[in-house]
Amino acid sequence: MISNYCETRGAKKEAIEFLILGGKREEAFVIAQSYQEMDEYAKIILKNDDRNVEEHQNIAQYYEGKGMQGKAARHYEKCEQYQKALKLYMNDGEGLIPDMIDMVSKVKMDALTHDLVDYLMGEKDGVPKEPQWLFKLYRAIGNLPQAIRIALNISQQEQELGNYKFAHDILLETYKDVKTSNNRIPYSLTNKLMLIHSFMLAKRLVKMQDHLGGARMLIRVSNNIS
Repeated sequence: MISNYCETRGAKKEAIEFLILGGKREEAFVIAQSYQEMDEYAKIILKNDDRNVEEHQNIAQYYEGKGMQGKAARHYEKCEQYQKALKLYMNDGEGLIPDMIDMVSKVKMDALTHDLVDYLMGEKDGVPKEPQWLFKLYRAIGNLPQAIRIALNISQQEQELGNYKFAHDILLETYKDVKTSNNRIPYSLTNKLMLIHSFMLAKRLVKMQDHLGGARMLIRVSNNIS
C-alpha cells in the first residue's frame, strides 16, 4: 500500500524500497529498470540481502547491457563470477584498481592474481600502471618479500625524482607491515629506511638550529653513499 502511494506521487526510489520490504522484488526490479533507478534497487539489495546470487546476476546483466562495466563488475563479484568481474573492472579503467586489488586479495586465486599483475604491468593494454599499485597488490595478498622488493624500487625512483617524503612513507609503511606480521625485517629495508629518515631529520634539525645533530645525520648518510 505504501509502495503504491509512493509510486502515484512519483517517489520511485521509495516505491522500490517498500516493494522489496513487502517481498515484491520482481515488481521492484521492473520499476527500477523502467525508471532508471537500478542504483537504488542495487543499494537496497546490497544492504538487505547481500548473498542473493540471482538478484546480483540480474543487476549485473542490467548494468552490463547499459555499458556500466564497473557497476556490473561489483555485482558479478557478488555472484562469485570473479574472472568476469575482473575483466569488466579492467575495461572500466584505472580508477577501479583498488576494487580489483580488494577482490583478488579476498579470493586468493592464482589465475586472478596473475591476470591483475599482467594488467598492472601493462601486458594487457600496453600501459604500465603506477608501480605503487603492484606494491599494494602484493601487500594485500600477503606476499611480503615481493612487496618489499617493489617498495625498495619505488622508493629509489622517488628519491631520484626528489620526492623524499613519499619515498620515506612507502618504506615506513612496508616496515610496519613486516613488523606487524612477525616476519623478519630484511637489512635492505631497515638500512634504506634509516638513511632516508636520517636525511629528512637532518633538514628538520638544521631548521631547529641543532647543527650538531644535523651534521651527525648527514655524516651517517654520506658514509653510505656508493
